[in-house]
Amino acid sequence: MSAVMVETLAWTGVLIAAVLVLRRPVAQLCGPQYAYALWALPLLRLLLPPLTLPAWMAPAQPAAAPIAASEPLVWQAEAMSAPAAPVDTGFDILSVIGTLPLAEALLLVWLGGAGVFVWRRFAAYFALRDELLAEGREVGRVPVRFGAIRLVETPGTLAPLAFGVADPVIAMPPGFMALHDRRARDLALAHELAHHRGLDLVVNVLVQPLFALHWWNPLGHYGWLALRRDQEAACDARVIGRADADERAAYARLIAGFAAVPNLAPNAAIAAPMACPVLGEKSIIHRLRSLSMSNLSPRRRIAGRALLAASVLALPLTATISYAASEAEQAAPESPPQPPAPPAVPQVPGAPQPPEAPEAPQPPAPPQPGEAIIAIDPDGEGHATRVESSTYVTETVTHDKDGKVHRTRVVSRNAPDQARLTEEMRASARLNAEQREELHAELTRALDEADRAMADIPAIVSKALAEAEVARAAAPKVMMLNNCDASFDQPSQTFTGKDGRKTIMICQSRMFALARQGLEEARTEIMSDRDIPTDTRKQLLRTLDSQIARWKEKEG
Repeated sequence: MSAVMVETLAWTGVLIAAVLVLRRPVAQLCGPQYAYALWALPLLRLLLPPLTLPAWMAPAQPAAAPIAASEPLVWQAEAMSAPAAPVDTGFDILSVIGTLPLAEALLLVWLGGAGVFVWRRFAAYFALRDELLAEGREVGRVPVRFGAIRLVETPGTLAPLAFGVADPVIAMPPGFMALHDRRARDLALAHELAHHRGLDLVVNVLVQPLFALHWWNPLGHYGWLALRRDQEAACDARVIGRADADERAAYARLIAGFAAVPNLAPNAAIAAPMACPVLGEKSIIHRLRSLSMSNLSPRRRIAGRALLAASVLALPLTATISYAASEAEQAAPESPPQPPAPPAVPQVPGAPQPPEAPEAPQPPAPPQPGEAIIAIDPDGEGHATRVESSTYVTETVTHDKDGKVHRTRVVSRNAPDQARLTEEMRASARLNAEQREELHAELTRALDEADRAMADIPAIVSKALAEAEVARAAAPKVMMLNNCDASFDQPSQTFTGKDGRKTIMICQSRMFALARQGLEEARTEIMSDRDIPTDTRKQLLRTLDSQIARWKEKEG
């Protein structure tokens, strides 16, 4: 199971990197909707189960080399009364057992980090939802095919913000529905309604496990930001898909106007705010540039659909593949095959039979030269008996520390050295006993290390959760000041109260100064970007110039 998870992690990381590379060319060629749709590939790979192919598709395995016969023939067996000894598989099993606890510990740390990531992401989202609805006032409902979307005015936000899956809500600042600019208000609401109707909030929830598995990987962070940017650009394209040039210019001015709105909801990761500074300073440029890519020809749309279809059809090539058992393997017994029978001990030539007497059998004649009868004492320490036919039989009996009896019989064609052979067989018996003791000691140490690693995991996870709870309880309080004195050399200052809680005071005039600098940088980017149509660029520059002038007045 861990191998399948590691392979899934590797392939989803590769697909996230591929989408990061292809998203901009696909957006320019086929539109932002298709660049946004590319993010379905790593999500589908995460949900793709392992595939089991038929046995006939499995690659052919090389045939095992035959075992060559060797001389002298050696047969090692235990006595009938002793239990069967375990098979000594050597260093391979020991290395596998030694590395298994470490792999399990790393797997638990990986999954524990993913769990903390998901818990913190959803805890922040539900805390934001409770904060927005605590002081919210419902001002209307918009019927949709799956129910109704509630419109709520709340002081917790300065820009429209869509959130909720089972209970969809659009949060708006107080007095938003009474704005004098009705076109800007309706376009902003259309953007948030497009998020709900396009199921963007559902997508934000479904992709959390994908990026949680990559909580340690920089690709996960950049992939999440890129997905949200593509999501906003695709939502803009849905809003102005059939709009005229005048309405497109008004929508572009609306995006530029919301670009510098301060983000008072930094934990709105799963939500979809109209103004989203969390996506970075280049988000406004990306969205404005994407407005000119939404009016595409049918040929480009067909190319985008073909690209997505080909990608989805090729996705099973990345699945974890195994092969079913063949008929011969299914018919074979489940128990492992028995080892081949030991070679039979050559029979010692018997004594010649005496000639039959006419009346009574005669006693056997003594052995003739060149012949011998071998008698083996099974309780002896070790001996060898020579046979005149050049066949030698040697048997050694040993006892291990558990009292088990081990017998070794050797049949050889060559005359052995009695003393050397006895000493070698005793050394072999001692070596086997020492190997078994060493294997048992190594296995005991490996299991002790695994127990210690498993015992430390709950403490690590508990400590992480406790730190997250303490950080949440110590979150600073934010206050907005309309007028501030000269002591505010920065947009915000932090004070610590008697209770130890921090208070962040934000100076609105200094904030407008920073926002004006951001608009001036955006104006420079728009002026040098030749991908934006000339008419749209002129209208955007006029809007930005007027906004910069107003904010200069507010700075004073």
